[in-house]
Amino acid sequence: MAAEELPAWLEAHVTRGLSAVWSEIPAGTQRLETLSLVAQRLFSGYDVTVTAGDDGGPRVLFEAKEPVSWDVVPAVPDLRAPVAEWFARDSQGLEGEISPLLKGLPVEALSWADSALRDRVEEIVERRLPGWDFSLLVRVDAGRPALQISFRARQPLVLAVSSSIFSSTLPVMFQADLRAKLLSGLSPLIGLPVEWAARHRADAELLARDFLKDRSTVSNTRSKVEVSFVPGQVARVNAAVNSESFIFQVWVAAYAGIRERYPEAGLLAGWNMKHLTDVALELYNETIVGMGDFSLNNRLGLRFPVLSGFHVGAEVEWPEGEIWYRAWWDPRRVRRLYAWWRYSAGCGRNGALGYRVSEYISVEILYDDRYDDKVGLRGVLLL
Repeated sequence: MAAEELPAWLEAHVTRGLSAVWSEIPAGTQRLETLSLVAQRLFSGYDVTVTAGDDGGPRVLFEAKEPVSWDVVPAVPDLRAPVAEWFARDSQGLEGEISPLLKGLPVEALSWADSALRDRVEEIVERRLPGWDFSLLVRVDAGRPALQISFRARQPLVLAVSSSIFSSTLPVMFQADLRAKLLSGLSPLIGLPVEWAARHRADAELLARDFLKDRSTVSNTRSKVEVSFVPGQVARVNAAVNSESFIFQVWVAAYAGIRERYPEAGLLAGWNMKHLTDVALELYNETIVGMGDFSLNNRLGLRFPVLSGFHVGAEVEWPEGEIWYRAWWDPRRVRRLYAWWRYSAGCGRNGALGYRVSEYISVEILYDDRYDDKVGLRGVLLL
């Protein structure tokens, strides 16, 4: 069975139908004439000629009665910037891929070829715009047929966006303000297909990063912004905002398992001197107040990065006047482990392995050989 002079995407569809009809025509009858009669009625828009093929089967030739030229008109959904730009980029050239499918196709043929056409258009749309359903509408503009393609988002959709801001250099009040503003900046993502949002993960991250960089808090503190986007019905944006010039933190800590340790409060202020030196050397001062006896410790130190997330340095602690050598490992991420270690020839060793539960809370396993109870737990709350 051969169907000739049809668009390639339509041949298989027509051949299946003709083969089914041919198999039902009894032997010994005028099979070719019967098939021709049925084909003329089935495939409107074409003149159909049926002859005997070289293989003994029928050879079916199609000739369009009124071949026409089609226009393809994508109807872009109503999207906000910059999401509309993403859609325009993905759909660019869509008309050029679909128009050849319609070349010379009579309008009447869509009464039986619409299913095959839709299947072929679906392949193109799914490759370009995953997560978007479409509908086809034939209309006539100035006497010329046009195929309009309308789009609608397919479930599951992004119903909400949650965000987290983490910073080891900025106060919590600044982080909370950035998080609240970021949610409004990400509102164009709501209502998008999750599948399509996943394809545009990098664009969503760029949107969040550019939005944060435009905030005065970030620009004035010369902060570096890193963003990760996790698509889903409740999409999540995790951002790390860390100043390359300043460090400012206020914290309180409580202890468990070390009887001689009382709750503490601390203030850390630092300055990155990279713009003065070629090395990202940080000068910092940390003041710690003991809540039990209102003792006051002050640490003045220097540290510099060795590897990503790893720092080494030294600090002088008053009132003892001891020099401590110190190492930090901190990936600066929520729900990640971190560690620090201090050593002093005159005072001993202490350190901790911690886990950052949220942007504000950390839990540490603390070791300090200056006390009888050397191992305990320490909870830290950033303010």
